[in-house]
Amino acid sequence: MPTDQPASAIERRVSLGDAIVLGLSSSGPAQTLAVGLAGLVAVSHYGGALPVLLCFVPMLGIAIGYRRLNRWDPSAGATYTWVARVFHPLLGFLCGWMILLYYTLGTSSLTIPAGTYTLELLAPELVDRPVAVALAGGAWNVAVTLLALKGLKLVARIEWIVVVFQYVALLTLAGVGLHALVGGTAAARFSWHWFTLEGMGGMRGLMSGMLIACFMYSGWDAAIYVNEESRDRAGSPGNAAIASVVILALCYLVTVLGFQAVLSPAELAKHAGNALAVIATTLMPGPWGKVMSLVVLTGTLATLQAALVSAARIGSAMARDGVMPKVFRRVDPRSGNPWAATIVMSVLNLALLALALRAGTIGDALGNVISSLGLISILFYGLTGAAAVWHNRGRDRSVGAFLAGSLLPGFGALFMAWVAVESVRSGATSTTVLLYGGGSVAVGAVIAGLLKRFGHAPFFRAGPDTPAGAQVLEREQSK
Repeated sequence: MPTDQPASAIERRVSLGDAIVLGLSSSGPAQTLAVGLAGLVAVSHYGGALPVLLCFVPMLGIAIGYRRLNRWDPSAGATYTWVARVFHPLLGFLCGWMILLYYTLGTSSLTIPAGTYTLELLAPELVDRPVAVALAGGAWNVAVTLLALKGLKLVARIEWIVVVFQYVALLTLAGVGLHALVGGTAAARFSWHWFTLEGMGGMRGLMSGMLIACFMYSGWDAAIYVNEESRDRAGSPGNAAIASVVILALCYLVTVLGFQAVLSPAELAKHAGNALAVIATTLMPGPWGKVMSLVVLTGTLATLQAALVSAARIGSAMARDGVMPKVFRRVDPRSGNPWAATIVMSVLNLALLALALRAGTIGDALGNVISSLGLISILFYGLTGAAAVWHNRGRDRSVGAFLAGSLLPGFGALFMAWVAVESVRSGATSTTVLLYGGGSVAVGAVIAGLLKRFGHAPFFRAGPDTPAGAQVLEREQSK
């Protein structure tokens, strides 16, 4: 029978490998490259690998910060909980709000592509019909929800199959692309000039590429949100986050270099919606176009699944603190699966899908909101890095501890702040996207203020660096 018993009291079944796979699935390189490669080439020309490389070290620093904070407080709320305890509950709530936005709207953005790729494989004549696309995508949303309700262990087993298939296919095709680039048979000949500021179109091109690269990496933190269901809840999730960032960096460097010059920029822009399938057909004529479409479809579904899993666990953690509906606290006593939050997140996704289908203007607005998610992820990643530095101040007793506990996370936080400011200053972030991103955060701030004023949640009365949320609630209830 369902209960609101916390997952910490339930058998932990998720292994280190399972957590890594969830982090890799959430980032979803196949789906990310399918929708982002044309944009990366458009803004940074053929120098796109440089922003990917430059973002690696600061992103690794943020992941190290996640590991240190998770060892201190292995809560499924992660950034939401840590920032609340280290800085202030209101700022922590804003982080939770931003992460929920990232995953719920990100999930909605994946549903339509899932429908599109399904129809491309099974009924190409229906691809241009919005209702057919929405029905196919909605069916997949229901399917991954039912799978998520079966428990995290089953989800991880299926994600393993998809991730191995996805990465092997991508790296194989990228190897062929690199061979064509070295052999001079690609659409462009390799030049070191690609990676100069001039070759990338100046600072605006570099910063635009940085924003896309940050978006490409984002999602690895899904490895953290399953900590309360992990065998080693304090250690494995943080190690999985670091491993996910390293693997993603290697994958993106190889695939961007291997894919970007196969087609001319004009051809790549023309086929932006199915770029990987066209690249595959160009490099390896035959069935590889269909294979790559299948890779993108399965990768998209894996990302959809990981996003649903992450959003449900964050929502459940916030509900324990009284800042989300109480129903989100309901979990399965055998698996620790937050089934109520999973269903609500899935219904929200379907509602947004129906809303976008009914009104084109709302669909366009949703597209602009989704475009701001890269900026939102920079904000909550940066705040996590800052929280790691502030929490570890004065606690590092060796050079190695200082490097891991403060220097790298601090560098990551400063880098995220620099990218956010410079992207606005250089014009890389449009006014519309900036308004959507800032407006979303402002709405969260208003909700936080209302909850503090009228909700009487103990979470907002916790002081910095003191047990917050559920622990405060438990203390008050015991009086």
